[in-house]
Amino acid sequence: MKEITARLWENKMYGTTFGKGQYRKAIYNGTLEILSPYAKYLVDFEEVEAWFHFPKSPVHVEMANRLKNTPTNEDGVLMSWIYRYEAGIKSAVDGYASLDMNYSRITIQIDDSAHGIDEYWELPIRSCIARIPGKPTPALIATTRSELNSPQKPSTNGVFVISKHLRTYKSTLSSDLRC
Repeated sequence: MKEITARLWENKMYGTTFGKGQYRKAIYNGTLEILSPYAKYLVDFEEVEAWFHFPKSPVHVEMANRLKNTPTNEDGVLMSWIYRYEAGIKSAVDGYASLDMNYSRITIQIDDSAHGIDEYWELPIRSCIARIPGKPTPALIATTRSELNSPQKPSTNGVFVISKHLRTYKSTLSSDLRC
């Protein structure tokens, strides 16, 4: 399995118009980066029905036509078509991504045979905290890299004892990552 990192940002333009009767439907925008061979992909997560009924490229129309049943919206589940991003150009590839907020999981399938990538990932997704003011920070991150799969600071994963009150507090920061 190739190493991949998914970074998702909240779409601040969600729900706004970009033309008469045209609304921005993506709730999260993001990137998928594969390190070897290096490849970058773009994703726009939207509700399942909007994803299925409005593919924007012939490759994705063909993929949607292969589905036997018409998918329906599910609470907390978002879908995205995948686009390869290379030298400022977006090109559609066979593949999709599914974000399940109910179980904090992201599923990614990329079939980019032109670049030697035919992989499937199912990864836990975590929220990020902005550590540097003014620096763009993703809202969610998922990766196969091991250093992000464990807490960043051992002190945030343990139990703290406050001697004054002799109460024990568990840290809620263990799931937060440096992004």
